[in-house]
Amino acid sequence: MSWSAGYVTELDYTYGYYSELNPHYAGFVLLDAGFAVPQWQHACELGFGQGMSVNLHAAAGSTQWYGNDFNPQHAAFARQLAADCGNGAQLSDESFAEFCARDDLPLFDFIGLHGIWSWISPQNQALIVDFVRRKLRVGGVLYISYNTLPGWAAFAPLRQLFVQHAERMSAPGLGVEAQVKNALAFSQQLLAVAPRALADDKLRERLTRIAGQDPHYLAHEYFNRDWTPMYFADMAAALAPAKLGYACQASTLEQVPVLHYTPEQQALLDGTADPLFRETVRDYILNQQFRRDYWIKGPRRLQPAEQDARWGQQRVALALPRSEVKMKLALPRGTINLTPAVYDPVLDCLADGQPHLLSELAAKVQRSCRGSQFREVIRVLVGARMLLALPPQATGSRTVAARINNFILQQAVHSSRFAALASPELGGGVAVSRFSQCFLQAYLAGECHADTMAATLDARLQANGERVAHQGQALASRDAQRQYLQDLAQRFLDHELPLLRGWGLLDQAG
Repeated sequence: MSWSAGYVTELDYTYGYYSELNPHYAGFVLLDAGFAVPQWQHACELGFGQGMSVNLHAAAGSTQWYGNDFNPQHAAFARQLAADCGNGAQLSDESFAEFCARDDLPLFDFIGLHGIWSWISPQNQALIVDFVRRKLRVGGVLYISYNTLPGWAAFAPLRQLFVQHAERMSAPGLGVEAQVKNALAFSQQLLAVAPRALADDKLRERLTRIAGQDPHYLAHEYFNRDWTPMYFADMAAALAPAKLGYACQASTLEQVPVLHYTPEQQALLDGTADPLFRETVRDYILNQQFRRDYWIKGPRRLQPAEQDARWGQQRVALALPRSEVKMKLALPRGTINLTPAVYDPVLDCLADGQPHLLSELAAKVQRSCRGSQFREVIRVLVGARMLLALPPQATGSRTVAARINNFILQQAVHSSRFAALASPELGGGVAVSRFSQCFLQAYLAGECHADTMAATLDARLQANGERVAHQGQALASRDAQRQYLQDLAQRFLDHELPLLRGWGLLDQAG
């Protein structure tokens, strides 16, 4: 049997960063939901892909990280990055059977799996559950994401068509990327002849959307041998041998029911006494397709006073410039308008880009937003990625974070693969766009004029043979491109630098 065990290995996985794998973010979400969390001393990521999350977390925080991904190409990149920046991450390329049987691993306070569970065999799922049972410390947290039923029920036949076409209709030696493109093309041909089994118009819309996505992502998402969407109840049953209790979903938005449910739906959920069955009902109401969940080995509820005291010692900071915060949320239920009179005072206090203790922030805005209303505002803004949730103190070494950031900044001139940098204030990664990374590199080298920054970047893009696109259209001329880059550079200097300083990406004297 091939070492790949049916998993797509020909195409490299993407270089994404996932904040749900950051124990400090998990701690904020769990604390907001009323749960106690441990000190984050040892953490483990199973199936780390290219290893960006595990490396950013190891570089930006003080937690000792371990990780495993059975793809040697992924592991080689991740291990080299860990060695170059000196973050101490212990990364391997073993199978789950080999890694889970090791006797040299510590007990972990946090174990995370993102995009793994639904794409591995039942045998590997059982190995992981047993590993969590043995190696997750009492009180420790498991993060797991997976494809969910009933949301995937309608799409499952189309996914099966993809796989069957790739297996049966591909010429010998045809690469995975070509198999993906050919399978999508055939599926569109099939939909064009109105098959009764695929009559749902939403399938056509989804196929169109999928056809425009990165083939590397699609290969890993849809073309593996194993692919098992799961009802929440089945996930709870699978994790029961590891003595795990369900805590909450990995977003503070889930703590604001009015954003998701009609009054009638909320009343039905409120009347469902069993918490696990309530999650099943919730998935039916929302037609949930993907869940991101936190589980705890022995969940302990905090008393309200203790929860309030700990919550007040958490910090938040803006995740984007104050002027670019939108007062609307696009949710499956529809667009939600945020109330300026309630949200603006909070956002204005954070406009300096610096981290603020929640207790101090609450005191500043108590005239317009107090008590439970203030907590809801923070939940919404953190859940909508407008605010970053930070631990009470900076957790990592700026020197180590600077090393991994320097590597990423050097790549930005040639590639958009890396979309996050290490923040020692956050203890994890923070989203920074490719061009902003280029401007940051120039600024750290002593450049502070927008026109010079833009001219340098424009010349490098020209050398790469790249044209800048805006709103999906390539800019019409070299002058237009230069002006567009200069506007971006000025925005960087005026609005992004305070944020970068607050995230610990600049020297305070910078």
